[in-house]
Amino acid sequence: MIANDRLLPGQPSRSSGYVASHDFTRFSQLQRNSSYSSADISSRFGARLRELRRSRNMTQLEMAIAFGIDRSYISDVERGRKAISLPTLEVIALGMDVSLSMLLKDI
Repeated sequence: MIANDRLLPGQPSRSSGYVASHDFTRFSQLQRNSSYSSADISSRFGARLRELRRSRNMTQLEMAIAFGIDRSYISDVERGRKAISLPTLEVIALGMDVSLSMLLKDI
């Protein structure tokens, strides 16, 4: 939005449609100062996935067969060693019968 003909932080410029580069610099600084890194989110999601799988009394192999995902990939995700794509998140959410927001809750 525009206030007094000035762009508010994080708003796209009128001419380019892109967010100003100083906003990306600010984001990078916040990310560096944050207590979480990108590796941490992978570990937190992996713990969440393991918790959900175990709560349904599923082994990694059973989950792999039911969802069409490689067992070793599930293991790597649960250990925070592999990133996961949005389509795979959707497959897991559907297979676990939870919403995406519930799948990502408290991560």
